[in-house]
Amino acid sequence: MIEEHIYKIRDEAWEIFPWPCVGEFWFLSLGLSLHPRYRGLLDRLLRGKGGASTTKLLDLGTCLGQDLRKLVADGAPLDSLWGSDYFSEYEAAGHGLFRDADRFRNRFIVADLYDESDASVLQKTAGTWDVINIIMFLHIYDRTTQLRACKRILQLLSPATGSMVIGAQSATTEPGELRLKPPMVAEGEEKTVYRHSLETFTEMWKEVGRDERVKLDIWVGYDDDADRQRRAEEEKERGRDRFFSGPTQRRLFFTVTII
Repeated sequence: MIEEHIYKIRDEAWEIFPWPCVGEFWFLSLGLSLHPRYRGLLDRLLRGKGGASTTKLLDLGTCLGQDLRKLVADGAPLDSLWGSDYFSEYEAAGHGLFRDADRFRNRFIVADLYDESDASVLQKTAGTWDVINIIMFLHIYDRTTQLRACKRILQLLSPATGSMVIGAQSATTEPGELRLKPPMVAEGEEKTVYRHSLETFTEMWKEVGRDERVKLDIWVGYDDDADRQRRAEEEKERGRDRFFSGPTQRRLFFTVTII
């Protein structure tokens, strides 16, 4: 029954938009909880619990809201957490997956990150977020658009010392633009995404900090060899071919903190 339910929701989410991470069930990995600094983030959210938490977290590109549910399951106060996505249909899909429409309400902001108009609900929150989570987000863009996204994220982030962007994404030891193929693009459409290494990702955020005149502490690290080998063996056993796979592929974790 559980497996049938998960497949049903995966298929519904795929119809909203055919992201490879949706097709490959990445929403089940609860990616934020795998971050080396997850425990510190959770402790930050738990401070003041019993009263009102003072930390506001935005899960940008929230998709089904899986990372928010994991935070709540680990004790984080729901009132401190919001998710935002371009696709409004993900809110209902998330409720369907977790069967929590009666509890997980008014946590979803439908918005285009790049809409800076007064009509944008997200824009109205600019400068108020203590933490912005971006799991498997930036790697869907080319480098120019990634730079634009990072600058927008800094604008949404509170300018206070300690405000933080936390996230993870696929990476490679051979960075560069990758041309996409259907179903990620329509037949005949040309589009690329930029695959980062640890070094190029760090340099991108340094560039963002210089352009925005914000001092940033940038921490970036790869997944460890043992975890990577274990995942590769599991995929081989299942006979599955992931969208990003091979010996040069990495999972990249990062935090970018205002200092």
